[in-house]
Amino acid sequence: MKRLINMPIRILYISLFFLFVVSSCKQKENAPDISHIKFNTPVLRFDQDLFANLNPDTQTVQYLQNKYPLFYKLYIEKIAAISSLTDTSSYAYLRYFINDQDMQAIYDETNNQFTSFDTYTEKINTSLRYYNYYFPSNYIPYVITYFFGFNYSVVATDSAVCIALDQYLGKDFKYYAHLPDYIRAKKEPAYLVADLMKGWIMTEFECDEPRTDLLDEIIFQGQIMFLLDHIMPFEEDSVIMGYTGMQLDFCKKNEWQIWSYFIENKLLYSQNITDINKYTGEAPFSAGMPKEAPGRIGIWLGWQIVKAYAKRHPNLTVPQIMYEHDYKKIMNKSNYKPKR
Repeated sequence: MKRLINMPIRILYISLFFLFVVSSCKQKENAPDISHIKFNTPVLRFDQDLFANLNPDTQTVQYLQNKYPLFYKLYIEKIAAISSLTDTSSYAYLRYFINDQDMQAIYDETNNQFTSFDTYTEKINTSLRYYNYYFPSNYIPYVITYFFGFNYSVVATDSAVCIALDQYLGKDFKYYAHLPDYIRAKKEPAYLVADLMKGWIMTEFECDEPRTDLLDEIIFQGQIMFLLDHIMPFEEDSVIMGYTGMQLDFCKKNEWQIWSYFIENKLLYSQNITDINKYTGEAPFSAGMPKEAPGRIGIWLGWQIVKAYAKRHPNLTVPQIMYEHDYKKIMNKSNYKPKR
């Protein structure tokens, strides 16, 4: 089973409130033709199945276990942490959980917003078809939607990628009021598919080789952004990166200054975990830079380095770039030199 992915909420493109159908989106340049790839991956609504019966009994639980053989145990014991399956009181705990007043209110809002999942399903399938285009031998996961993602918003098993819909109820949802603005902003439904796809590819391309310094980490994360961009060519860079339009503009206009800051402060080869977290972790802004500089700016920089590497070596395929774990090689051969 793959690891749980705790994906903290990131800064998002606040002005984008509607998720459009893929066919209406403008594709980025050089997106490959995937019209010959026809599959549709299943999307299973665990959230709706869980709340379909407010008085669960043995038959109900057996139905859920049969339909979600890996996920049900994971959900009960780890995600919602309701009880152990071996606990004789597990039915009672489950009944209490789904009848709790707050859980009912959150689920009702979740179900109202996501009664139909067709628009998201279309984007998911399009993204997975692009993924299949680049990696035809790789497993294509099915999708499970669930409820109560306060512990984990995305979970990947060996066969499925699972997304917590209650993480995407809009930044003004009352149960998010205690969260800081930069976290609440990422609660918009427009970012659901990008988060789901990122969760899957992060587990697919995680490698055993250690990342020893900040440069290793930002280039690995940059590879993830690079692939996400390729499998979601219909999506804005701001949504893929989790930035507002203004934040993305700041990065583009100040790319040389950002790069110079990392060089002048000798950050690239820092093995200090504080430095690594400071420039790749969630934050309202990047420490040491102007307040307009968004958090995770190291990841954005890593993405630019990987793009420069791909542009300088057009003979390399997307898989060759993704399976390259010599991060210093990518840096050195990218000839990355942002304009002043």
